[in-house]
Amino acid sequence: MTRIKSAISGLLSGVLAALANRGGGSPMTQLLVSGVPPADESPDDPQGTTEGQQESQLPERHTKISAAQPAVRSVSQADVSGTPDVSVSLVNTNSRELLLACLESLQSSGAEVVVLDNASDDGSAAAVRARFPAVRVIEQRHRAGFGANHNTVIRATTGRYVFVLNEDTTSDDWGFERMVAHLDANPRVAALGPRLVYPDGRPQDSAWRFPSPATNALGLIPLARTAVVQSGGSVTRDVDWAMAAAILLRREALDEVGLFDEQFFIYSEETDLALRLRRAGWRTQFFPQVTVVHHESQFSVGIPERRINEMWRGRHRYWRKHHSAAAAEIAALCMGAQYAARALLRARDRDQAGQMRLHARNAIAVRGPGLRELADEWNQQQARTQ
Repeated sequence: MTRIKSAISGLLSGVLAALANRGGGSPMTQLLVSGVPPADESPDDPQGTTEGQQESQLPERHTKISAAQPAVRSVSQADVSGTPDVSVSLVNTNSRELLLACLESLQSSGAEVVVLDNASDDGSAAAVRARFPAVRVIEQRHRAGFGANHNTVIRATTGRYVFVLNEDTTSDDWGFERMVAHLDANPRVAALGPRLVYPDGRPQDSAWRFPSPATNALGLIPLARTAVVQSGGSVTRDVDWAMAAAILLRREALDEVGLFDEQFFIYSEETDLALRLRRAGWRTQFFPQVTVVHHESQFSVGIPERRINEMWRGRHRYWRKHHSAAAAEIAALCMGAQYAARALLRARDRDQAGQMRLHARNAIAVRGPGLRELADEWNQQQARTQ
């Protein structure tokens, strides 16, 4: 194990040194990269917060299925106890127009919809109440992280299933009836991730293998992408974890394993939840029969340093929580080596190369402030003015 760590650490250090000298892409770099993104991230953004949102606001993912189709009932139906089938959990921070578009899309879904407004100052809460009076609004006076905010909504609702949803999404057909019928027919499936696409129709990676040391090492091997990304295709299948930009969760399973770990401010909390579900005998599936448009995860440049720092804090916490210290270090170094190699290949694009170098350095240690501090600063400022 020590030899493996030393070898990977040496590789990462060597590539970073080459970056310092502004070296170009060598054959070894091509071997390391091969167009394969890190194991738990799509090439653009794993959870879809846009560049414009990042500093001004905070957060809000083949077993074949039987051909026999379960009976589908209206999702607006409640069971005999009056419990709704689906409660939609939406978290918003200063994204009024995106939120209103999402709610407009949800109007005919038949689901219970709850919006937690994460201390917005753009009039989001008032706009929702005026335009969508049937939507329940939880107006929060402080800013919290992704998991904490959605946990608040989950605790405040009673639906048998909770649809955790980004406010930057829309769909022509949310397909709640089909998803509920599928989960009712498959009682050990705890999480169902629909197909995600960009506004132009391109598919967005939304399900992956767990970012274990072995999985991250696959990123160092040519053509390994197909072994890591698990979304895609037209068949419902078991996956390790699915992006929480849109994911339907079984409340019964959450009651058993617990909600999102609030020690993750944003990033990796859904991966952590999926692993806890897996260890308790539950399954996560990719469900391409429903398509959700994810509007704001197409950017590829200009990611703020705080965002990258928070991303890596979540990754390090995940690895420390679920792996030994040595394995956590290997997982981080393998992913960092991929970023360092990508920085070499993109050396001519200063913005991209700079982002990749920061990712590579954060694989060793995160030294700068992240999004949690940004929320803390906002909360402290508000407390002083009250």
